[in-house]
Amino acid sequence: MNMKVVLYMAMSLNGNIATENGEEDFLSHENWKTFEKFTKEIKCIIIGRKTYEAGKKWKDYNFDTLNKVHKIVVSNKNLKLGKEYSLAKSPKEAIEIMSKKGFNEAILTGGSLLNSSFIQENLIDEIIINIEPVVISKGLRLFSDAKFEKRLNLIDLKKLSEDIIQIHYKVRK
Repeated sequence: MNMKVVLYMAMSLNGNIATENGEEDFLSHENWKTFEKFTKEIKCIIIGRKTYEAGKKWKDYNFDTLNKVHKIVVSNKNLKLGKEYSLAKSPKEAIEIMSKKGFNEAILTGGSLLNSSFIQENLIDEIIINIEPVVISKGLRLFSDAKFEKRLNLIDLKKLSEDIIQIHYKVRK
């Protein structure tokens, strides 16, 4: 079975996915709505432990509110997770779990270390980025400082709202 992983992230204009202390307050509700709609189509998401833990603090919506969506948390730590969750120790194990659960497509939605590990292992097929109209001086980048270089082909470019732009790329393999 051919597996497809789509990196889906919202970020500041200068490439930050969170502030230096991990806050994501600059991200608009519009981003969550488009993410939620996308997860209903794909039905499987992959997140890192820090993203999972940050999401538990969100009040109005979080990963638990994504019904009928399987969530795979990638972490070396043992976590107590709900029934719609699986724990993977590596990107490759996340792909194996995805396959065993019958999914041929998943949304990867960070953080920066996990995004980098997936792209280094050539496991990202497409990248969808929502650019928020904000610049943040210091923060967590879309990718960590790992060594890699990937060429992309533009699939689509659209306005999600008055101020948010979405860019969709295919990763050249």
